[in-house]
Amino acid sequence: MAIQCSLVLGLLILASSLAWTEPVVAASFNRSSFPAGFIFGTASASHQYEGAAKEGGRGPSIWDTFSHKYPGLSLS
Repeated sequence: MAIQCSLVLGLLILASSLAWTEPVVAASFNRSSFPAGFIFGTASASHQYEGAAKEGGRGPSIWDTFSHKYPGLSLS
């Protein structure tokens, strides 16, 4: 029982010491932080948005149908 109390007390002390640490401030970034000619871009994948076919009353999307009909085909 004494070991359990010591462990709990130690964890409480550790948690409280972490709560008093100074927050880390991230450096600000802007366009001049990147090299000349750097181009920003974005991308997404349909499975990130479409996913979970047959869940919650959903049916397969066009992409689900296409990817099952042509499993080896890549559109890159």
